[in-house]
Amino acid sequence: MIDLHIHILSGLDDGAKTVEEAIRMCLVSFRDGVRTIVAAPHTLNGVYLNDRETVLSKVRDLNKALTERGFQYVESGIQNPDKAIQNPERAIFDSKSETSLNSELSFRVLPGADVHFSQDIPRLLDQGEVTTIGDGGRFLCLEFPHQGIPYGAEGVLFQLMARGIIPVISHPERNLEIARRPQRYFEMVRAGCLGQVTAMSITGEFGPEAKTVVEKLMKKRLVHFIASDAHAAEGRDPVLSRARRQAEKIMGEKESWKMVKDYPRAVLEGTRPDVPDPIPL
Repeated sequence: MIDLHIHILSGLDDGAKTVEEAIRMCLVSFRDGVRTIVAAPHTLNGVYLNDRETVLSKVRDLNKALTERGFQYVESGIQNPDKAIQNPERAIFDSKSETSLNSELSFRVLPGADVHFSQDIPRLLDQGEVTTIGDGGRFLCLEFPHQGIPYGAEGVLFQLMARGIIPVISHPERNLEIARRPQRYFEMVRAGCLGQVTAMSITGEFGPEAKTVVEKLMKKRLVHFIASDAHAAEGRDPVLSRARRQAEKIMGEKESWKMVKDYPRAVLEGTRPDVPDPIPL
């Protein structure tokens, strides 16, 4: 599986506090069957300002820390053949997972950002200050304020798409305006945006309201990715499998797997995923 949204870079936001906690999060993620994660620290939200160079540097530091703990860094990921693991964490990496990807021994940590909506995003992208998903320059993780969608947001989304950058709207189910009046979000998806929901919303761990909203959005084909949006190794943990199984009950097995494998893989390859058309509300 692929997790496109995880707050794992220590000291950059309200996610992992230390490198050790970040490594524990990697272990939890690997054990769950995830093989690629995109580090997505908050930025432009009035509290955190993490520019592209900072994110890239921190991703390199995390990969280096993983290497120093017994994993061999190969290409853009971590590879851990049995003979390279000489520590107690080996038992976790040998654990069984529900996905056949468990047989693959690579684990990739890629750069990204959870970019808070701002009218300045197009300008900051042009200046190279905002990190796209996987630093690929094609997809941008974009979050709206919790209480609603700002006036004129559609204009910014259009500017991004005109630049060839597809907005991936993060956790729409937790936005109050979308929860109450989803038509505006529907129009964004119909115009070409994609939607990413939080795993814990699907499982009900973020409360019944978020669960109800996310189920409605999924039934209307307004959700394309399930991501953990994890902030710690426990509590808000980097686990996708529980949500994937719950999504299967709503979307069917084939579509639920696409949201954690095929669609995010296409994003990391720089290709728009072949998602179904949204169903009118």
